[in-house]
Order: sequence, then C-alpha cells, then structure tokens
Amino acid sequence: MEPLSEELVDETCEGFAAYTDEQAYEEAQAVGKNQPEILAFIMEMTEDLDQEIRELAVYMFFVINRMFQNGYGRKIGKVSSDEIIKCYEDNEKLLESLGGAHEKFFERVAQVQMSSQPYVIRYIVETLFEADQEEGVLHLEEEDMGYLFLLMKTVLDVLNKKTDV
Repeated sequence: MEPLSEELVDETCEGFAAYTDEQAYEEAQAVGKNQPEILAFIMEMTEDLDQEIRELAVYMFFVINRMFQNGYGRKIGKVSSDEIIKCYEDNEKLLESLGGAHEKFFERVAQVQMSSQPYVIRYIVETLFEADQEEGVLHLEEEDMGYLFLLMKTVLDVLNKKTDV
C-alpha cells in the first residue's frame, strides 16, 4: 500500500482537534469495537503512567487509527494481541540495539524503518514534542517520550501490516 499522504494526516489531526466531547466518546466506542486488542494494549501499557500521559497515549492512538480508516477506506482487520506483542517486542529490540549506535547508522536505520508511513511518524514525533513544550499542559520526561514513541510505533506498525494484505 502507498503511505498515507501528508494532507490526509494533517486533515485528520485538524479534524480531531475540533472534536466535541460527544464525538470523542463516539470515537472511543467505535475504536473499542473495531480494535479492542490495540485499545487494551494501550490501556494496559500506560496504566502506571500519570493520567495526562495516559490520555495523550489514548488520544494519539485514536488519531492514528482514524488516519488509517480515512486513508484506506476499507475496514481494517482486527489486530490480535499476539500480533501486537510480537510487534512491540520487535520494536523494543530495534530501539535497544540502536542505543549505542553511531549517529549516521542510526539515521539510516531510522529512515528505513520509518519510510512505510513517514507522515504518521512525523505526527507522532511532533505531537510528543508539542505536548512537552505546551506551557502548563504536560511535561514529558525523555523516558516517557521514548516509551510513548515505542507504543505509537507499535500501533502504526500493526495497523500498517493489516493494510498491506
């Protein structure tokens, strides 16, 4: 499949920013029905984090899920917990292996890894940095940013695999 376009990613983000509480509730119900295992994964993996960080993770998941729905126009198959766990573990190993890597090598691996959905990756990174920089809203430690990135990359990867079939 072609990557989601920059325009679609931006339009989806803007659309979500304007959601009312009722629309957000409806989105949560739909996501819970269509991708219950991913929602459960996000909820479980963030249960020990501060409430604001948990809310950011859930919000980002909803936006990413909507991007895929808007972009591929067909129902995306349900992702199983086994698929999520395997993808999460693979991403975790990749990020750990890059811990001491030379910067040029890291940049090259990042390009290859992120190329399947570059605009969604950009959304994830920008959202994490913006959340950290908004005054009085949320302060993300570097560790929290890295962890949320890992979670969102896992969401992105499992949804992307479901659209590649």
